[in-house]
Amino acid sequence: MNRKHIVTVGLLCLLALGFASCSKKTATIDPKKDAKVESIAVSTARVVKTNVAVPILATGSITPTRQTDIGPFVDGIIAQVMVHVGTRVKQGDALFRTRDVDVKLQVRELEAQVALARAQLANAKNELNRQSSLKTGGWVSQSRMDTTRTGADVAAAQLSIAEARLAESRQQLSDTVVHAPYSGVISRKDVFEGRFMSTRFGGFGGGSSGVVQLMEIDPLAVIVVAPSTYFSQLKIGMRGLVHIDGVDKPIEARVAVINYGVDYKSRGVEVRLAIPNPDYKILPGLYAKVELFPDQRPALVVDRHSILGPEGDRYAFVSDNGRAKKIRLSTQELNGERVEITSNVPEGTELLAGPNLSQLLDGVPVTIEKPVAPDKPSTQAQL
Repeated sequence: MNRKHIVTVGLLCLLALGFASCSKKTATIDPKKDAKVESIAVSTARVVKTNVAVPILATGSITPTRQTDIGPFVDGIIAQVMVHVGTRVKQGDALFRTRDVDVKLQVRELEAQVALARAQLANAKNELNRQSSLKTGGWVSQSRMDTTRTGADVAAAQLSIAEARLAESRQQLSDTVVHAPYSGVISRKDVFEGRFMSTRFGGFGGGSSGVVQLMEIDPLAVIVVAPSTYFSQLKIGMRGLVHIDGVDKPIEARVAVINYGVDYKSRGVEVRLAIPNPDYKILPGLYAKVELFPDQRPALVVDRHSILGPEGDRYAFVSDNGRAKKIRLSTQELNGERVEITSNVPEGTELLAGPNLSQLLDGVPVTIEKPVAPDKPSTQAQL
């Protein structure tokens, strides 16, 4: 191969590379600048204002209405425990008894003191009456009368003190038997017969101050946590459906308590409902899911299929002079068909929709076809 032939081959290679480069440049098309890009057929979905009621989902647990560790009212040795774990009791039923021998002896002693004080008071009154009659004839001085009257007053006061001490001792005797403050079931038994129990310092030796634990489980309390974003919709008396593990049918209940403190970790609001449990078939501690039904409220609603993007990064397209324009927005799920627009889109906005929606890019030409299904009446959204 001579020198001239080598130069010719080199020129041909350079020309080939140039043609390849030009072909690649012509393959790149900017849809915003190239008017020859074929338009994409789409329909529209109108943003309308309507009334909606979205159930609020809250989760939590079933708890007793009341739960009390019941201890003795007087210091002493536990003589008898009349109940066991699982025993159902009614208000006023005896639960346990503290040994009462010492208290009974104290009552007898104070009864004698009261009798003595009464006799002393009677004697003082008789002396006062006798000297009052003598005072009329001038046989008793005024100072003697004053002393006698004071003695009668002192005797009356001593009787009152003795009677008060007797009443206190009798109350202690009554308190040796502890009764159920409300109807419920015994959930724990911490102390058996023979243990000394004190009413101070959490029991003798720092132990438990309770002999038994009583729970009221009819009605039961349903304590759940709802997202704080729904706080303005929560109301006392709001209807709810309580779904409980192991219970076939949901139980209807009403909101009884709304805790105004927001939990810092879950950012939730505590809501409490009450459910009847006359046969004790629902147990405390079970998991509960509650649907709360707020009043209807006005909202901007649009067809679900006109919204694109993952949760927290929603967007849609509108037509701007025949081209797709991307807009950011915030939404809240209502049901499988429609969503609520919570920001950035006014009522009456026509959002692009249809099967070709996923093909749209910002600036792509679009052709508006037949709208999606007509607007629907007010929505009662379901989870």
